[in-house]
Amino acid sequence: MKKKLAALLVGAMLLPGMAFAETIKNETVVSETVKSDQEIIDSLYRGGYAYWQQLRNENGTYEDKLFLNGDRSYVGSIANSGMGMIALTIGHANGWEPEAEELALQTLRKLAGQDPNFTVPQNATNTFIHFYNTQTGEAVGDDWSPVDSAIMIYGALFVKNYFSENEEIAKLADYLYRNTDLTDYIADVKTGRIYLAQEKDGAFKKWRTKAFNEYMLVAGLANQQASDLKNATNAANAKKFWNTWYASTRFLPVAKYNDIPVLSEGTTWFTSQFNFLFNNYLMHDFSNNPQFVTALKNSTKADYEFWRDVDVDGVEIKEYEWGSGAGSCPNGYCVDRFHFKGDRQFNHNLVVSPHIVAGYLPFNDRAKDDLIATYRDNTINAKHELAGGYEILWRYSLEQPEWKSKSIEGVDFSTFLFGLAAMPEHLGMDFFNKYNNYF
Repeated sequence: MKKKLAALLVGAMLLPGMAFAETIKNETVVSETVKSDQEIIDSLYRGGYAYWQQLRNENGTYEDKLFLNGDRSYVGSIANSGMGMIALTIGHANGWEPEAEELALQTLRKLAGQDPNFTVPQNATNTFIHFYNTQTGEAVGDDWSPVDSAIMIYGALFVKNYFSENEEIAKLADYLYRNTDLTDYIADVKTGRIYLAQEKDGAFKKWRTKAFNEYMLVAGLANQQASDLKNATNAANAKKFWNTWYASTRFLPVAKYNDIPVLSEGTTWFTSQFNFLFNNYLMHDFSNNPQFVTALKNSTKADYEFWRDVDVDGVEIKEYEWGSGAGSCPNGYCVDRFHFKGDRQFNHNLVVSPHIVAGYLPFNDRAKDDLIATYRDNTINAKHELAGGYEILWRYSLEQPEWKSKSIEGVDFSTFLFGLAAMPEHLGMDFFNKYNNYF
């Protein structure tokens, strides 16, 4: 009975930042320190950067995912090199990473082939492999990926702008941009198709994607390379593609969720929310264009409404639970997205993505409070502690509440740190709009 009374006193008397202790028959009962809202945001922000510190290897490569038990697969992601370099600038701007400039140089030298003992694989057209062994440089799989190459190049250009007085960083970033011609990936201007991948010999795989999605990143680089590269292989089509599909939102497909217009690849389904966020933080042509920013804000509203419409027997969905993204899930890896009228066919496990909510912090009025409420809710498996005691939030399943992820994919988690950094009280969206203005 006394223990129950002590628990009630803890709930009634604790103030933000205060720990509570009471001695009962020589037994000291100590509650967990209750954090204020600002302490929670500060903790998650620092934890979001600590994640990237721990994902990075000593040789300057970045793992594909962080295993929460401390294991390493030594499978790296070329996209994570780009996201990791942007993370370095955030760490430096906050004083968390004083050596960020040299760390960025180490990564860029690896990517540009200046390490005689390590080469990140490229195919016959200089497209980078998606996955590779971070210790040997050996290719893992055969996904020669334009979008992952593009994310890496954007990251290189971002650090070039941030460390603007470093001539070596500028030289290496420019080399990567000019040495990886993406104009050939424009497959069909009329229908808005982009090739998804190549073979090692440069032949295109049959799969193609259609605007709107994260391949806007490929189209953006291809459009600029059409002007900057003398020997761009498909310059005319790259320019036409951009001017038709991405110079504005005019011709992009729109699917409506409860009368909210949402950019997608078609009118009958929706794309995963990371597509908006990747484009926003990496591309000035997106983040500085009011049409695309409005489209992004609409996507946050539709995402939130979807989770209010989901109705599954035995599953309680709280007001602060939303976010449709990609990452680990009970079935392995899932790219979740919402569908009309709360239809869960594209999110079978009802996986909530706090890293999507965090990515929307500068654009959605309720995102901050909802992220804090998620942190405070100890009934869900959203909170993870990294080595060193750093805290982050990650995906959890409402259908399988006992499931807790054992790993966190870097490219997907990037929006967690970027959104927290873009909050007005932190670096703000001006930070991204300044340094993603590459050209």
